[in-house]
Formats: sequence, structure tokens, C-alpha cells
Amino acid sequence: MPKTITKKFTIYDLEDLKKDNVLCDRIYTEFWLDDSNTNACLDENIRSLETFAKTLYMILNYELSDNLHDIYRDFIVLTPKDDFYALENKNYKKLLKNYEGIGYYMCEDLKIFTLKLLDKKEYKVLDESSTKKFKQEIENRMLSMWRLDNHHYYSKENFLEAVEGNDYKFYEDGTLYKEEK
Repeated sequence: MPKTITKKFTIYDLEDLKKDNVLCDRIYTEFWLDDSNTNACLDENIRSLETFAKTLYMILNYELSDNLHDIYRDFIVLTPKDDFYALENKNYKKLLKNYEGIGYYMCEDLKIFTLKLLDKKEYKVLDESSTKKFKQEIENRMLSMWRLDNHHYYSKENFLEAVEGNDYKFYEDGTLYKEEK
């Protein structure tokens, strides 16, 4: 004869996490910082960087991690296309005047940053040396933006916002509770 066994589990919601820092830290670490969790904006970030580089007649070469563990391996290199050095300061300004990219915040940030660079004295005339520095400043900005976005995504604050917005509930070990329907 079959037997039915009922097992009780305790599940935790946002209010429980807010009350118990140790529990919150454990679930945050096990669920949110798990290697299988990737930044939901990863594709938009990459497309923003690629679109911006293309607008400046450069090719974007990169290795960018999608977690906080591997950020020291990250790099971005902008490689000029053949006709790159023919572009002057005023030409970059024209290229960026109506630039919207893919409409993601990184596009606007890169546009503003680059236009400010072009207003600096050292970039009024772009020769090989100043172009190299100009390119490096943009690479550094892109990498900084990538890291900041990942830092925000993997932050405890963002985790709690996701718990609230999605009404997540968890088992004590950090496993997401899914209601059976």
C-alpha cells in the first residue's frame, strides 16, 4: 500500500531577509553571486560598446567577465580601421552629434564623455600620439562602465530589489522556492 509522506520546509521572503542579516547574506551569496547568475544587461552592454566603437570607425576587441570574480582578466582594445587617422576632431563631433546608439544608458554616457574629451586642448588636433591617448581614454571609460554596471548588478541592494520585484522566496540554503501550481 502506498504511503504519503509530507515534509515541511521553511521559506523566506523579503521581510525575513531584511530582519536577519546572516540569513540574507547566505541567500545573497548562494543565489545571487552564484556563477550561473549573469548580468541581465550583458547583451545591451556589449552592443552599446560595439555600436559606439563602430560609430568612431573602430573595432572593439574585448574579453569581459560576466561576474565579479574574473574582473582582473577584463580588457578592452579599440582598433582603428584603416581610414581612422583621417578623421579629425570636428569629424568625430559630427559623428557623435546625433548619436543615440542602441538607446541604452551606456551609449549616452560614452557620447558625452567623448565629446568632453574632444573639447580638451590636447585633443583639438588629433595626430598619432594624441589619437592613441584619446583611444585609451575611451577604452578606460568603457571598461570602467562595464565594471560599474556589474558591480551594481551583483550588489546586495540590487539583489534585494530583485527579490522584491519578483516576489522571490527562498529555502534556507539559498535555493529559490517555486510554488507548484
